[in-house]
Order: sequence, then structure tokens, then C-alpha cells
Amino acid sequence: MRSSKSFQLKTPGRWLCLLGLLSLCLVAGCALIDPIDVENPQTTREDVRGAKDTATPFLAGVQRRFSNAMEQLAYFTDVVSDNYDNVQTFISPEADKPTLITPRDLTLNGGAGPYFEPQELRALAEFAISAVVPSDASATPQQKAEFFFYAGIAYLLLAENFGAVPTKPDGPAVDWKNLPATAIAYFDQGLATSTAGDLNTRFHLAKARAFRLAGNAAQARAEADLAIAGGPANFVFNARYDPANDTNTSNSFAVTRALNDMQPLPRLDFLDPKYIATDTPIPVLKMEEAHLIKAEVALAANDLAGCKTNLINAITVAKNRPTTSFVDRDPRVDTKPNRTQRPQSGTVQASSTAPAGAGLILRRAGATVQVPTISGTSLDAAAVNALTNPVEILRTLYLARQEIFFFEGRRMSDLGIRLPMMEREVETNPTIAAGDPGTVTVVPNYIPPSDGLDEFTLSGDNTVIATDMNQVLADRRISPFTMPF
Repeated sequence: MRSSKSFQLKTPGRWLCLLGLLSLCLVAGCALIDPIDVENPQTTREDVRGAKDTATPFLAGVQRRFSNAMEQLAYFTDVVSDNYDNVQTFISPEADKPTLITPRDLTLNGGAGPYFEPQELRALAEFAISAVVPSDASATPQQKAEFFFYAGIAYLLLAENFGAVPTKPDGPAVDWKNLPATAIAYFDQGLATSTAGDLNTRFHLAKARAFRLAGNAAQARAEADLAIAGGPANFVFNARYDPANDTNTSNSFAVTRALNDMQPLPRLDFLDPKYIATDTPIPVLKMEEAHLIKAEVALAANDLAGCKTNLINAITVAKNRPTTSFVDRDPRVDTKPNRTQRPQSGTVQASSTAPAGAGLILRRAGATVQVPTISGTSLDAAAVNALTNPVEILRTLYLARQEIFFFEGRRMSDLGIRLPMMEREVETNPTIAAGDPGTVTVVPNYIPPSDGLDEFTLSGDNTVIATDMNQVLADRRISPFTMPF
């Protein structure tokens, strides 16, 4: 388990220590999802329940858990998907081969890993709602609303990334399809408590995302409309990091590059690296998603014009996002299609039958590149407006989602892949046995075998990706994974 890290706070130190003790219990067996089952003669449930002025430091601790959950999910699930290829890292070698991922996976099964962190976030946020806030007379409505938000987002993250998970100590695994309703209930409670505009926009975007996952088109569109009406056009809510206490692990894989380790799909090279510093935030909720959801709802209703309008709105927001200069000293010369001798005008095909596109692969090895830090896309309004075939529009919609949510831990869910829970949960929870739902990886049969999601070939100045997964998703239009409406 990683060493304890916390944001720098001007609050009594003993409460941060207490939160750390509550978190430590998560590494022990069936207490994995019970953060209050602490056997410590100096720290008891009563200490927490009867304490005063605890909401502020406890909220800081929950925010830290949220940031940890996001960094773990972002790098691991993007490797599982077609966004990144794990060439040579200390991430599990099975991550690129989804059918081989088991609860024993060395990354998934680790303390402070992709399963551990969102479960810990859920448990701590729920404890704050039930015990911390009621006992703290100084807790503000906004703090209470924040705890509701983090409880809801924990359920949403679990629903997007896992097949089934327990939500109570020693409880049975709950199918992912049942988790969005709990997330929405928490978001509703938070909205009823919150008075802050930015927090309300956050709630509406999160609800739109949860209703989309649940397949409720009308409610997803309604929440997207509320987010657009109530928030700035460039709204973004980030998981935040700081270089001293809580670094963004994704930066280590995509930038430090001590080895020829994590490489983006060539079609997405222009977006890499998204997190250029150890404290670069990870976007979690942003206004582009509201427009993308509305586009998806319109397309499901066969409103092609409405779909294209909303898709263009999302692209416009993404193109107005900031970029930053990055001197990329990437030493790779053989395994990635951005070699020094390769002209910047080299082309890439999304599949062997797709047209070749230019400007998607950037020259590296010491060159300065411009990279997006929030959203980026290769699409433009003219290309979208020219589309007439519904399947091609859907393919473009999925490409927009892939590019705009790049390295944010969203692509694996769009592909329909769901991870299993960690082995420790299976071994210690008496209601769960190996082979039960949630203990095996869900990999739809349209996913290429082995590491086929990452395969490409080089031919002169052209790169050809083996499988265009956006075309596969559009051709199949499978519900509820790839087209929830």
C-alpha cells in the first residue's frame, strides 16, 4: 500500500491522522469496504461520532481519496482499452489482454489500486454522511452536499468499471446496472442541499452521465440541458493533485518514461501526454459531455440533424480548451510511430479500409509539441456536417468521446469491458465465491482477442491500426454497453 498522502490543510492534525487510521483498515479482508472497523485502543467509532469540527478535515480526506481513485482508474483502464499500449511498465502485463485479467491481477489486486480506491471513497463518503456530519454542528450545507457528491461519484465509477461489487461489509455483489440509481439518489440529495452554482453544475453533469449509463434518454438529456443552462460553456471539474503530497500517477507512465513504457494508439498520438506535470489535474466532469449526451439521445431518436448540431457543440467546446507546450524527450525510436526520421506529415489509418489522416502523429525526441490539457479532438464542424449515414455519424460520435475523454478512464466502459473485483474481496467476503458475477472480467465478443486492441503496422510514412473500434461499436450498436439509448 502506498504511504499516506494528504493535502496541506490548516486544520487540527489529529483529524487527518484519524482519517488515515480509518483508511488503513481497508487493506484487511472483509473490512475492505468498512472504513470504521478499526481495532485501535486510541481510536474508536465514538471518537469519530462524538467529535466536533471534523467535517472540514474529513472532507479534505475524502477529496484525496477521490483524486487517488481517479488516477488509478485513468491509467489502468486506458491501458485495458485501445487508448494505450502497455509496452514495458510495472502495470500488469495482462492489462492489454482483457480476457486474461482476473481478480489476482497484480495491479488490480494491490492496495490503493483501481478497485481499492473507489471502494474506499464510497465507504468514507457514506460514513461522513451517516456519522461525521450529524455530529459536527459546524458542518455547512455545502460540505454535506460535497459528501453526497463523492458518495454518488463513487457509485458511478464502480458502475462504469466493474461488473458487480459489494456495497456493504460482507455484502453480496451488486450488479453494475443497479449502481447508477444509488449514484443518482446521492446526487439528488446533494442538489437539495447545495446552494453553489458550480457544485450544482457538477451534480447535473454527474446525473446526466449516470442516467446515460442507466439507459434513461429523457432524464439524461434533461440533466444535460440543466448543466448547459446553469454552468459556463467551459465548465470543468477536476481531480486535483499536488507535487509534494499527492502526485498524478498517470504522469509517471506517460511522461517520465524511464522505460519505453506506455504508448498511445497512433490515432491518438496528438493527445499525448495529457498530464505533463506531477500535479496536472484529471478532468472528471466537463461541459463537452452534456453536448455529447444530447447528441447520443438525438441519434437514438433518428434526429440526425440534432445529433450533428450537438456533436459540433461538443467539438467547439473541446477546440476552445487550452493547450500547453511540452518538450518531449521521449527516447523511443523503434516501437512507436513518432520516430525522429518520421515526417510530421506522416499519416495514420484507423483501419486498413479507412482513409489516411495527417497531423495525428507528432514528431518527438526532443521536439516541442502542443498538447491539450483538458480536451482535444481531430474533428471539425465541416466534417461532421458532411455526414449523412447514421452509422458513420455514430462512429464519429464514439471517436469524439474517445478523443475528448482521452486518459480520463472513460474508454474501457464505452467498449463494454468491466473489470472484476480484487482477489482479497473474493477470498474474505463470505457471500462471494470465485466464478460469481463480479469475479470475472466482462469482455464482449466484439473485442479483438489477446492484445488486438493495440495492434498496428508501419509502412513507410503511414501507420495502419488493425481495428477501428469506433467503427465496430457503430456497426454493432449493442445496448446497454455501447449505445445505452
